[in-house]
Amino acid sequence: MRQHLRLPGVPVFMYHRLTAAGEGVATGPESKYAIRGSRFREQLALIADEGVRTYLIRELWEAPRPLADAGRVAIATFDDGQASDYEVAYPALVAAGARAEFFINTATIGQPGYLDWPHVIEMHRAGMSFQSHSHDHVRLLGLPTRTLEHQLIESKRRLEDRLGAPVDVLAAPYGLLNQRVVNTALRVGYRAVCNSYAWPAQPGASTVNRIPLYGTTTMREFLRLLHGSPLPFARRLARAALIYVPKQLLLSVAPGRRGVRVLKTNA
Repeated sequence: MRQHLRLPGVPVFMYHRLTAAGEGVATGPESKYAIRGSRFREQLALIADEGVRTYLIRELWEAPRPLADAGRVAIATFDDGQASDYEVAYPALVAAGARAEFFINTATIGQPGYLDWPHVIEMHRAGMSFQSHSHDHVRLLGLPTRTLEHQLIESKRRLEDRLGAPVDVLAAPYGLLNQRVVNTALRVGYRAVCNSYAWPAQPGASTVNRIPLYGTTTMREFLRLLHGSPLPFARRLARAALIYVPKQLLLSVAPGRRGVRVLKTNA
């Protein structure tokens, strides 16, 4: 791909649920995030064809700066710990010789439709990374300090106890965070916090920008995002700005997943 202008940084892609062959069309409020497994495999093949390697966040954050500046690095992340992580994403990653970060809510492990511990352990042993998406999938903004600390510490503790590996990256549910959330995460032992700000990430930063991918994301757009072309990033930021306030209002009053109440922000 000819590249006339490239944004500095590393593309960190954010996936949610992958759908298997023959599965019906996804429905519900998060259906826009559902991506066909075949499309994900095409994206992995394109990453390889472009000479790009998939890294884990810790590896890249600890690597020499020239590695990140080479434009040959990408990171794949998955949120929510859904069953498709094991059923669809995991075999595709293994076949492609790639790895990914899986941000999971420890409260849902073993529940219907989500990963269970044997799957998490198997994937971890195969080289996949498991990091925190908080204990429950709740909006972290506005939580009382002790509740916020519990959400961050409990998920970190459970994963580290089971996997025997450090958990030092947090992905904020809904991509919503502020400096208080970041400071609390750093204080209880995390090194970085992921958002959903669609811009290339800067290795070593305490916040990690991630690029949401959708079922409607074309291969052409994916290629341009992979190479840091400014236009698709600008479009995504403009779209995010339009929905940010309505999203905040909705999440401040809507019940959280699995009966956990989303508290109103104090801001």
